[in-house]
Amino acid sequence: MVLFKVSRFAFFVSLFIGFHLGSTHVLSAQPVGSSDLFSQGADAAKQGNHEQALALFRQAESAGLDKPSLYYNIGVSAYKLGRYSEAEKAFLQTAAFPRMASLAYYNLGIIAEKQADHEKAIYWLRKSSAGAAQGDEKTRLLAEYALGRIKGKEPVAVWSKYVSLGLGYDDNVELIATDLLQASNQDDEFLDLFVYLRRPFLHPAADTGSYLLSSFSFLKYADLTEYDTGSANIEYYYWKKISSLLIEGGGGYQFTLLDGSSYEQSPLLSIQAKYFLNPETWLRLRYRADYHDVLEEDYEYLTGWRHRMQAELSRRWGKVGTSLSYTVELNDRDDKDYSPTRHTAAAGINLKPLEKLDVNFNISYRDSDFDLTALQDRDEDQFNSSVELLYFLVDGWELSCRYQYTDNQSNDDYYDYTRNMVVASVARFF
Repeated sequence: MVLFKVSRFAFFVSLFIGFHLGSTHVLSAQPVGSSDLFSQGADAAKQGNHEQALALFRQAESAGLDKPSLYYNIGVSAYKLGRYSEAEKAFLQTAAFPRMASLAYYNLGIIAEKQADHEKAIYWLRKSSAGAAQGDEKTRLLAEYALGRIKGKEPVAVWSKYVSLGLGYDDNVELIATDLLQASNQDDEFLDLFVYLRRPFLHPAADTGSYLLSSFSFLKYADLTEYDTGSANIEYYYWKKISSLLIEGGGGYQFTLLDGSSYEQSPLLSIQAKYFLNPETWLRLRYRADYHDVLEEDYEYLTGWRHRMQAELSRRWGKVGTSLSYTVELNDRDDKDYSPTRHTAAAGINLKPLEKLDVNFNISYRDSDFDLTALQDRDEDQFNSSVELLYFLVDGWELSCRYQYTDNQSNDDYYDYTRNMVVASVARFF
């Protein structure tokens, strides 16, 4: 697909179309004949016969094939034939599959600009840039380049921005997020502000890249101001794609305030590997080390290291996404009584019942073992569950409502507590 008469941009677009026409994926459980029809359509498209390709793709769809690559290629062929409404519908179908959503948004932006609908084009291209998955720098840079051409300037690198403002209620305010201290046993309303910035950097090799990210958060309680927290961080990561493997590593620095005073500074190191078992299934292995330098005198005993190792398996079935994860956490704090070993098992499911509505369910179980020096060892079991509704509005705006329940049980009754929290937020991608 070509939007601008600029050779470099046309070259990038041609590469993208060629890549996705050539990278087809077929489920073995599909009805007999649908995969053959799809392959024949892909061959016809490669030869430039998009009329025949579109007919074959439609036959494959009628035969029961339901894959994002099918809808994507229907969109490409329809666009090539100048049938923009048909192409737009196909790319909207593609966007229902999160793995290809950002690429579909990009093409919707191209279609809108082709029809001189600049406002709509900017909306889709911004959504593509903001929603591109980590490691999908090609789509992000294509969207940013297109946005820059619309605005009449070269987009060497563009900041992606996200801002969220929420109002909520917590019936048992926790003192600090690390949960090494007991809950407050007090309830309050709160205001939650979150700002996120991300800037990708272009590398000479197409299979490598890097990005800088920064975020700021502020949690303000109506009455319990001693629990107000704020944090800011900056991180830099480098990634490399090797066939089906994506490797990423980097580090950063975080600073935290508690009740308006300096609480903690924390340098961090992170490395992860993401392996695609197939287009809909991937395994992620992640390691992260944080050194918590606690500045608040009353909590200096929490200074020390935290190491986390996580394995996560995710899969999508069309409009349904699932994930399973297991995390091991090791702590080495100045006070060994606050250096637990933790094991967490978690599961999540994402549903997309409507084009603009996401529903997320998450549950987790965490086992914590505290090796106390003077008293009986403390063991804790914590159960967490949450449900979130996320509704996407126009021009990057979204509304969300989230409920979370926590039940913490310990062999020391002092640390037993339950917690209910609900928050409604409005957010926007820029």
